[in-house]
Amino acid sequence: MIGQLLIHALFGLTVVTTIMYALAYFRRNPSLAGAARQMFGLIAICLVACASMLVVNIIQHRFDYTYVYSYSSTELPLHLLIASFYSGQEGSFLLWTMLVSIIGVVLLPYARKQDYEAPMMMFYGLILCFLTLLLVAKNPFAYYYETFAAQGISVADVPNNGRGLNPLLHNAWITIHPPILFTGFAAMSVSFVFAMAGLIKRDYHRWITVALPWTLLATAVLGFGIMLGGFWAYETLGWGGFWGWDPVENSSLIPWLVSVALVHTMLVQKRTRGLVKTNMILAVLAFVMVLYSTFLTRSGILGDTSVHSFVDPGKFAFWILLAFMLTFTVIGLWLVLSRRSDMNVRREDFSPRTREFMLSIGAALVMASAVFVTIGTSWPVIMEVIGQPKVAVSVDFYNKVHIILVPAILIVNALSLLLQWRSTPGSLFRRRVLTSGVVAIAATAVAAILGIRDVVSLVLMVSAWFALVVNAQMGWNFAQRSPAMLGAYVSHLGIALLIFGVITTANYTEAHHAMLPQNVPTKVGDFTLTYLGSREIDTTFKDRRKMEYLVRIERDGAKAMVAPVLYWSDFNKRQSPFLEPGIRWGLMNDLYVSPKAEPYMDGISEAVTIQRSGTIRVPVDTTRTLTLERFTMPMEEGSAQDGRMQMAAMLVATDAGGHRDTIKALTRITMGENGPGFDPVWASIPGTTIGVGLVRIERNNADPSKSLGDLVFRDISKDAREVFTVEFSVKPFISLVWFGVITMVAGFAFSIVRYLRLSKQQGALAGTDLTPRADGKVSESEHADTNAEQT
Repeated sequence: MIGQLLIHALFGLTVVTTIMYALAYFRRNPSLAGAARQMFGLIAICLVACASMLVVNIIQHRFDYTYVYSYSSTELPLHLLIASFYSGQEGSFLLWTMLVSIIGVVLLPYARKQDYEAPMMMFYGLILCFLTLLLVAKNPFAYYYETFAAQGISVADVPNNGRGLNPLLHNAWITIHPPILFTGFAAMSVSFVFAMAGLIKRDYHRWITVALPWTLLATAVLGFGIMLGGFWAYETLGWGGFWGWDPVENSSLIPWLVSVALVHTMLVQKRTRGLVKTNMILAVLAFVMVLYSTFLTRSGILGDTSVHSFVDPGKFAFWILLAFMLTFTVIGLWLVLSRRSDMNVRREDFSPRTREFMLSIGAALVMASAVFVTIGTSWPVIMEVIGQPKVAVSVDFYNKVHIILVPAILIVNALSLLLQWRSTPGSLFRRRVLTSGVVAIAATAVAAILGIRDVVSLVLMVSAWFALVVNAQMGWNFAQRSPAMLGAYVSHLGIALLIFGVITTANYTEAHHAMLPQNVPTKVGDFTLTYLGSREIDTTFKDRRKMEYLVRIERDGAKAMVAPVLYWSDFNKRQSPFLEPGIRWGLMNDLYVSPKAEPYMDGISEAVTIQRSGTIRVPVDTTRTLTLERFTMPMEEGSAQDGRMQMAAMLVATDAGGHRDTIKALTRITMGENGPGFDPVWASIPGTTIGVGLVRIERNNADPSKSLGDLVFRDISKDAREVFTVEFSVKPFISLVWFGVITMVAGFAFSIVRYLRLSKQQGALAGTDLTPRADGKVSESEHADTNAEQT
């Protein structure tokens, strides 16, 4: 009850704080701003307290709370119990809200020093108003009996265990990926609120310097979070890739692309004082796309077209999400339009042979990518609106679009670095392009000789080499003169490396479908694979029998062991298996073994159905018959050593001479929500080497004489061999993808530190009359920044 009351109280506090900040700004009341500051700190403390309470409830297995029941269980280890905190709608909203408040606490002294606190925080507070209202609608402290009252559940009805966590989330990355992604989402609000504050203050230039470090931070963190999700998919899902253009994956990518474009146009404005309205629009759009992605993911409208989307949150939460998005879209566009005449200052056309022109073209290309991804992601919604079947666009749509856009972005990026601000001598530009271009073409020619024949891959290769050579050369020059300015070049190097990883993986991956008999070395491509057997893991979970399958990989005397996993779970009612690949990680290549099916026994016949009192002929020896007398009951057979229930088919075997023998074909039964599973114990048919196994029982309680069973047969004189079906892939240089992402984020870190220092230098002048204004006069602080901005 305390948690529910606190959530409701927090909504009221955020509304009051937002109003106080608005009054503090418009009435120029510093004391009111001070009181609002204290209240905001209290809000952050209360949100941390709410999150802590939820985590404690989960760890203590308080299944009287609906959220705890829905996303945790007593079997989960501590790290997965903590991850349960944000694995559902309510908990993830709480995490997002808490992170927004924590970033706000860090932001407050910075904004205050820059003379931006009150106008910025009134918008920031409004964001928190909507987030806390969402928590009111999707309260993580709702009681189990409240949620299921319509089913006759009372206060006394407390479940003994929870439903548990989706088995796909039973991974170490669940503790890292969502918090980083939500931190990126939370940080994306900062550039928006600074832009809105700039519009309110009619300060159309200095907000760029103030917001730039935070925009870089949000872009870096969100980008890192997105690629962590790709790594998680590669490591866990078993389909061999890291990006599938799933609509919900795309919904995180869209705001990141807009933010990347914003970073580059902000640099253009910082240097040239151009693109003023463009930056305002992009700052609005970046945040609105965060809200749009949240709406797509959380509203349930993509539920039929994405493997990631949440279930329908209910009408109240749906309309709050929609209002959240529309409110900030309207506020942002209204402020931009109302100030558009003020922002028409120092307008100038960029010469094509300048860095600012190329940066603008590059940003436009990135935005084109964002537009196409938005169209593809929204396609199911568009189809539903016009009354057509709700289907997602194919992966080919995204690939074909980016076959054009990615090389163009890489080339434009490289050209922008070869150009200077304002103007570039033609001879200097041609010399720079020629030097880097020759190296790129030569490197691509080598790749073609080594086997890349696909035209698209060659175009990507030459553009990536061009970008890599230019960034490496420029980065080396700045490393010797001004290491603090390395950030952009390092980030761009990372992107080029990522593209190289994609190209080499796409063109050189060798994939083989293989059937591996147990303990029999099998040649697969240039490698020898041996299936060694299986073992059960994660035995604490009763809803599944999780097996890992040991596969040895050999080549030229070198050996590696991998352990792919395949199992069925009651969580999805055993409708489809859960697969996890076995990976031998390497710098030069990854060896990737993905299971395709549970092992089967070699030499087993097709199943034959038999009815009680019925007779069948043995498929592998038609001179013999089997008659089913009855099925024994579990109480007759007792339990197996592993605790499983046992039943048996009592059979009468008759040979060609009419001799009869009684046989008991035992089977061990694993119970699940989607029906029982049967593990036969082979029984010998006397006078033969034939074994019979019971693999299914279909009881007819109304008429036991109509009960059915399925029997299978094999030669038990030979060792039974399991056969494990896998897909074996060799993925060359996929490590470049992960190394490229890390390099890109490291470059962002360099830039964040640099621009924080610059903003602090200019912050010292924030309270003077030297602040840039709408009349286009250049302040002393603007002149003081003589560093050449880089992308």
